[in-house]
Amino acid sequence: MNRAAKAGTTVEWPVQLAPTASIDEPLKEGGPWIVAVNGVPKARVSADVAHVLKVVDGHKDPAQVAVRLGSPWTSADVMGIVRQLAHTGMFDAGARPAEARRVQFRAPLTLQFTLFNPAPLLQALRPVVAAMMRPSAAVVALLLLLGGLIGAAIAGPQLWRVLASPLPVEAYLYVVGAMFVSTLLHELGHGMALSYFGGTPRRIGIMLFYLSPAFFCDVTDGWRLSSRKQRVLVALAGPLVHVALGSIALTLQTLLPESSVKDAAVLYGLICYAVAVLNLFPFIKLDGYVALMSAVDIPHLRKKSLNALGEIVGSRVLGSQTTFRSQGLLPWFGLACFISGIVFMLVGFQRLMPIFLQLGYPGHVVVLLVLCLLVGMAAKSVYRFFSTAARNGSALWRRILVALLGFLVAGLLLAIIPVRPVTVAGYTYHDGQLSIVVPLEGSAYALSPGDHVTLQSQGMIIHENLGRATVGEQPPSKSMAPLETLVPVALEGGSLPVLAFPARLESGTNLSSSGRAEVTSQQQSSLGEWLWDSVTTSPLWPAHSVDALKGRS
Repeated sequence: MNRAAKAGTTVEWPVQLAPTASIDEPLKEGGPWIVAVNGVPKARVSADVAHVLKVVDGHKDPAQVAVRLGSPWTSADVMGIVRQLAHTGMFDAGARPAEARRVQFRAPLTLQFTLFNPAPLLQALRPVVAAMMRPSAAVVALLLLLGGLIGAAIAGPQLWRVLASPLPVEAYLYVVGAMFVSTLLHELGHGMALSYFGGTPRRIGIMLFYLSPAFFCDVTDGWRLSSRKQRVLVALAGPLVHVALGSIALTLQTLLPESSVKDAAVLYGLICYAVAVLNLFPFIKLDGYVALMSAVDIPHLRKKSLNALGEIVGSRVLGSQTTFRSQGLLPWFGLACFISGIVFMLVGFQRLMPIFLQLGYPGHVVVLLVLCLLVGMAAKSVYRFFSTAARNGSALWRRILVALLGFLVAGLLLAIIPVRPVTVAGYTYHDGQLSIVVPLEGSAYALSPGDHVTLQSQGMIIHENLGRATVGEQPPSKSMAPLETLVPVALEGGSLPVLAFPARLESGTNLSSSGRAEVTSQQQSSLGEWLWDSVTTSPLWPAHSVDALKGRS
């Protein structure tokens, strides 16, 4: 049982450091000391505070610790330090050390799996980083970037074709393999920079970051660096790796003949540039956020800004007392982080949900589990918000009133927000005959006569509008369609069984033989009705499960 309360207000003496806690010395004289729990930095402290924490041993009371430290320390000083750091979870009653776990969850939505300790490898690569830090290397980097931009300009219309048209399957395989390697190099770039400045990367592995797979390298030891500039460079090393790799690919593609390899090089180069730009986004825990946090020298910037935002909203809405007095930009940064986190999760869910739903029953199970996770996280955040307000003096009647108003507003939004369901399908166009196609096990119920159709190119990134059509009155029929009607893959001879709906072409003169189609229902419903229909038409709905069992029997 913890002897120091999590809230940091009540401390049961005597206390001692938890076996999972550590006091990490600065890498250079004058640098910060770091309090870490399970290798995760929790607070930066001065040398004097670090000395106090080392004396706290689970046997001495505050007065005895003060005597051990000598003048000018007092028991009140010792108790104040322990009370301020109790919230980090660094004190306990002597529990056994926790084993290092390969799988770890980090809020708000990150699941990490450790592969290995990269420190020996990165230490061996330190001379390579030293060579890259020379002034002459900056000239090479600028020339490399210039070459990439020139290569992109030479590619010209090919850039649009690669992004807006289906590519051969081998091109995607090249890109996937290259992105796998480049993402690993991105994380090694962070580790190499930290090792060069004297830090120690703790682990490297793979993770699910906002529902998207990625690599990670634990460089939290960078907080021991005394220089802000060094910490910023460690954070930016990863995006710089992607910029370099993208520039190399776009430069080399100018030397290649027209082929799937050339298409892959163009697509890979553009993706590398996009990844570098995305990583600079400062409101999500990406490299740009770490660089900003290091530049302003505020550890846990996102958490502190969200707490400041929560206190202000709680004081305005729930009448709770606030301890936040600053009039700076911290609450506004917290608001941007809050909105960005929601947007990232929704975009990730929206992009992955159609893929999983096409997998049938197992895919629906995955979507349900993710939905439950998101709802659980939202409920936990709301509970924490109201609990914090209660501790800060919010009246019970006010909290009940706000909760009721919240339910009322949510209900009204579900009832009044209009929704026109959109189904992503494909189309085929031969001899003037247009058909809208969906997989045999797809959402055929969502297509009705008169629904509006937008015909598009089937690209991996861009879907260019090519024309418009309307679903016809004739009933659908089973047929075969090219693979590229439903996925952006050009596979010669590849086809799959579909349900084809005859359609009337309204506009569009340069249609390809197949492509992507977005079908917008002409029947408008409320958001609540749409959600209910989505749930009741899922194969996980009990009625459908019973029907499926009867059909098998």
